[in-house]
Amino acid sequence: MASEPPPAPSAPDPAAKAPSKARSRRRRTIALVLLSIVLLLALDQVGVRELSGRDFPSSDPLALALRARVEQLAAPAWGGRVPGSEGNAAAARSLADALAAANVKPFPSLGGYLAPLSEPTSPLGHNVLGWIPPEGESRGTIVLGAHFDHLGMTDEGLLLGADDNAAAVAVLLGALPSILAQHPRPYGVAVAFFNTEESPYFGTPRQGSQRFVAALPREIGGLSAVRLAVVLDLIGGVVWRPTADTIFACGAEKARGLPAIVDGVREPGLDVRRLGIHAVENIPGYVPQPFSDYDVFRDHGVPFLFLSSGRTPRYHRASDLPETLHYDRMARTSRWIAGLVAALSAAPPALSFDPRGEDFAAERDTLRYAFGAAAKPWTSIPGTSPITWARILGDRSRLEAMAEPGHTWTPEDARAIERASFRLQCLLYRFPVCFTL
Repeated sequence: MASEPPPAPSAPDPAAKAPSKARSRRRRTIALVLLSIVLLLALDQVGVRELSGRDFPSSDPLALALRARVEQLAAPAWGGRVPGSEGNAAAARSLADALAAANVKPFPSLGGYLAPLSEPTSPLGHNVLGWIPPEGESRGTIVLGAHFDHLGMTDEGLLLGADDNAAAVAVLLGALPSILAQHPRPYGVAVAFFNTEESPYFGTPRQGSQRFVAALPREIGGLSAVRLAVVLDLIGGVVWRPTADTIFACGAEKARGLPAIVDGVREPGLDVRRLGIHAVENIPGYVPQPFSDYDVFRDHGVPFLFLSSGRTPRYHRASDLPETLHYDRMARTSRWIAGLVAALSAAPPALSFDPRGEDFAAERDTLRYAFGAAAKPWTSIPGTSPITWARILGDRSRLEAMAEPGHTWTPEDARAIERASFRLQCLLYRFPVCFTL
């Protein structure tokens, strides 16, 4: 039987090439996406570094005195100023000496600068209190407060607490000469260095600020005479260049008249940005959590202002050392606080506490500034991942929508502000679950 001829080769089918081209395009797209992610990671880590005070050499004359004070308080010899320890007692005595050297007198009713945390004495030590009396007819008292205790020895080692909270103590001491030079002074000024702010005393009657409020010196005239409490905590740290010259003023929205006063006080080189206290305390999924000694004043309906530069990755770590602080910004903060006291003296006679006070527009503007920088790879927060960056873009978009003309504020806006604020805080603190919240 004759063999059949081989079949003729068939012509190429154009339709068969289409799936192959589509697969190639998909592979190229996936490769580009992966390359983009790698580049984002590289951009985040090249040229964007976690900063400290070493990146900001001091040039302000006041900065030298502030650093000397921090180095004294955070010296290893005082062991982290643990309540009840000799180091804590030595720190209290040094602060009493510092008030005397600044010509700030003790409250006459106390007979000295050291106020025991319980009567007649306390094994935990003392608050350290100073008094600048008003001149002429008094309009009340301004409290300037910061805690001076810290944690001492932990499993990590010896925690000396330079930023937490020797820095704030130094800043308040730095403000006193300018405050004393102001005349007239319609307000008395109570300088309060609180003890026992750290765990396990925080939020208990043994907390130093709680004791201060429970046993006010007679010269103040009762808690209703306290017109404003200004509390400082974590005021010296820096890890991100866009906020290197920034401090956050929280809680002004809870006092009628205070936001305008805060906004009106200016200090060259210092950027003071207001943020609602809810944006600091309302952690997604948890009950609101106060962060410092301002809480007792708010609980008693006293107008308050909480000043902080925010937590850094050195918070409650052995790396919280004097050389990591931004002393020039601290010096500017001292002068700003003196300016705030002067502005209050020139303002109308009273601030009134408003527990429902809100200022979402100010919070939006503060966070828009931060997220505008955080969303750019070349100015991102150290440690930002691509997933977190995507979340930041979403936060920025929501904040921009709040700036649309005629925008009406809603409870959803408040929650969006809280989540954006928390994401910013925990990125700066290097808390790794930010992007999930």
